[in-house]
Amino acid sequence: MHHDDHDDDEYKYDYDHVEIDHDSDNKDIKGDDFNPVEEGSALHLEIHRAVDELGKYAIELELMPKDGISKEKIKEFIDEVMRKPTLACLENGADIIGHVKSMLIVGDKGSIMSSIVDENRPTKMTDAVEVDVIDDAILVLHIIVHGLWDDKIRELTLPLIEEVCAKWGIGYKILADYFDVEKSIAHHELPGQ
Repeated sequence: MHHDDHDDDEYKYDYDHVEIDHDSDNKDIKGDDFNPVEEGSALHLEIHRAVDELGKYAIELELMPKDGISKEKIKEFIDEVMRKPTLACLENGADIIGHVKSMLIVGDKGSIMSSIVDENRPTKMTDAVEVDVIDDAILVLHIIVHGLWDDKIRELTLPLIEEVCAKWGIGYKILADYFDVEKSIAHHELPGQ
């Protein structure tokens, strides 16, 4: 949200974006309005609003490897199918990774949770899959970055999913595309339009 006048009175009591330590007994919001690091200050809230300009996209896929795929190979695939869209977002205007996460669900045989918070570090994976070969699985991929809108993340991600699946010989079907057209359009409109 951008405003040229510096009349912050309308923001002083809008605490929608304040982070509170929910484990604490002290839920009071108090503080100096011009201290950027103090919870509850008007400036702190403005910083939160700026940081919260995050583009979000999620997709759910059914993966159908042609001849089954080993658990070790599926981990390499997961890394690539997460990392390529992340790098594409950073090369096309995103400046910060909020988070890129995925969950691979292998029926009742467990799951692999993966996350990227820094493109220069390895993808973190938690493997709880009990089988060595995967014939069919569900992959849910979430991408949240700062500096790109939802529609652009989707536009960059979909062809890369197709490319990576083709490279690995993994057929796929999109089960859910969590792109909200209305929200994306509304995001670009100014208030009152």
